[in-house]
Amino acid sequence: MSLHSNFANRCTFDVCLVEKTSLRHTLAGVPVVEAVVAFDAPQVENHQPRQAAFELSVIAIGEMAQVLNQANSGQFYRVQGFLNRKSLKSVKLRLHLTHLSPLSVDDSLN
Repeated sequence: MSLHSNFANRCTFDVCLVEKTSLRHTLAGVPVVEAVVAFDAPQVENHQPRQAAFELSVIAIGEMAQVLNQANSGQFYRVQGFLNRKSLKSVKLRLHLTHLSPLSVDDSLN
């Protein structure tokens, strides 16, 4: 099953960078960094508060790998990207990073 190319697959999360790999390059010379981010904050569902907490695998390729490589573990960031399977045979999802920006305390209040 293939969906129309205009169907949305965009995610934005405010997360803590838990860990990241060292910058590496594919055989074609493309930079890659993989990471794990964590989210832990209350959300509202059906007018009731609910604690949401999870860790998410992230991959950054090309220019975004350079950006993620400069990020610091333990710091908070707004990440944006799209979800895809980790590999063709995997059902596990991973966020493919398209934007990363640091969060300040003021940002977390909005």
